[in-house]
Amino acid sequence: MKRLAFLLLCGGFFVAAPSARCEDVPADLAAQIVRHLGSVPERTEHFHETRELGVLTHPLLSSGVLIFRHPDFLEKETLLPQPETLAIEGDTVSVQRGGHVRHILLGQNPALALLATTLRAPLAGNMAALRQAYTVSAQGDMGAWTLTMTPLSEQAHKMVRQVVLAGRNNAVESLKILQANGDRQTLMIDH
Repeated sequence: MKRLAFLLLCGGFFVAAPSARCEDVPADLAAQIVRHLGSVPERTEHFHETRELGVLTHPLLSSGVLIFRHPDFLEKETLLPQPETLAIEGDTVSVQRGGHVRHILLGQNPALALLATTLRAPLAGNMAALRQAYTVSAQGDMGAWTLTMTPLSEQAHKMVRQVVLAGRNNAVESLKILQANGDRQTLMIDH
């Protein structure tokens, strides 16, 4: 039905202005950005993270390595200040800390499910998954862009106020998460 509406809309342009073409309709920049991000099948990047928590007087700093492989594997290996590995694959999250491993099903933890979508969907090029969880808008162009995501569900909005991804071409340079309680998390990617 949407395709029919689009074809009818383009047909209307042909009738109203014979020189106009469907290709002249502006493309969805957010979808274009996500499609370009998804074109990279595997990524390994170093990161530096800052967490600003309202209950602390100083930010928490950490650094490590992010690994992503299509279609849905994401690993965040924190090296400093304390080793920890968070891996998401399929519908399972594994957290390894201090020699102990804990496995959590995404279906049993809405906060982790939202985090998994937030991190994996853009890298996988999965705009449909992003739009199921967020209102997505974009600014800039492919040379320097910003994706802003606001949760759709009331439940998700109780956890996250906004997520902002910034980057260039098919590379993410930063991820900023503003939580509902005012806490902030900023992940800077080293290229």
